[in-house]
Amino acid sequence: MTIHYQDDLVTVYAGDSLEVLPLLPDASVDAVVTDPPYGLGFMGKEWDKGRMLGQMAIGNETRGAYAYGGSHDRGYADHDADGFQVWSQQWAAECLRVLKPGGHLLAFGGTRTWHRLAVAIEDAGFEIRDSI
Repeated sequence: MTIHYQDDLVTVYAGDSLEVLPLLPDASVDAVVTDPPYGLGFMGKEWDKGRMLGQMAIGNETRGAYAYGGSHDRGYADHDADGFQVWSQQWAAECLRVLKPGGHLLAFGGTRTWHRLAVAIEDAGFEIRDSI
């Protein structure tokens, strides 16, 4: 875990959320503001292409979770909506664990995937209050 910035009031960590969040103690964060990858294969950038995250159990089903959607060249049809939602639920659940009581999560989402993001955040245990 790398500290990107720190002062008397704030610490900003740099790294994969699924690697950094598990290292933080329960109820230790005041707020989470995130602009996660949208899972759309944005302009062919490596950080927004599909990559296997491993297995996650959902109900009685275990399946692989792809973090990000398909390549830009193949378009939206290549988007892995279910995998994006599973991945979003994974990091959102960790955010809920590290947030102090009354803490808030503000998450930005892409126009074609925000609904999956919202469902994942709700399934992780958050109450959806507002959408801007």
